[in-house]
Amino acid sequence: MASPELSARLQYLNDSAHLLAATAPETSRHLMSRHDSLLFDSNLDPPNTQKRKACGACGTIMILGWNGVLELKQLGRKNKRRQGKVSNPPRAVVYKCDCCGSKTRKSLPTPLQKHKPGTKSSKAVSVADAASSGTLQTKENPGLGQSSNANSKKRAKSRKQSSLQAILAKQKASEGASASGFGLDLMDFMKNG
Repeated sequence: MASPELSARLQYLNDSAHLLAATAPETSRHLMSRHDSLLFDSNLDPPNTQKRKACGACGTIMILGWNGVLELKQLGRKNKRRQGKVSNPPRAVVYKCDCCGSKTRKSLPTPLQKHKPGTKSSKAVSVADAASSGTLQTKENPGLGQSSNANSKKRAKSRKQSSLQAILAKQKASEGASASGFGLDLMDFMKNG
């Protein structure tokens, strides 16, 4: 862990570089490069968030479209014949700094493959149950998806109808209460007498 003085100085350099990024980019670059050199001299690794926010070569604060270009590339292997077919090739984000021309690469984790619901829906019974019955059985329910879908549609329809009926009943009740109003009508006040 860094000393409090060192961490305060690093925080100051980082914050001031970010504040001056738009108004004084040269000063911002200098402050960020001083920040990086202080980290290096102290044998500290910069946090991953900072690696993404500033160019490692010149210290430019990465503002996309203004002083840099962001690309998403798939990292390919040199020999594709030996590799075979890869379902999820590794990907990386490449940031090219317009000030110094250096490229910063950050590899992205490969996404996990999701199980498609359209595949076989057979489930094997446990071995203990199979031993008691003597044979291994599988359950297949191809029509289950359609009936559950229809049931959910029916439930949604009935829920909608019941909510509409409740709204109508409430509206009629409020009309009845306002119409009765103490048993007097406008015509009662209009009568002479």
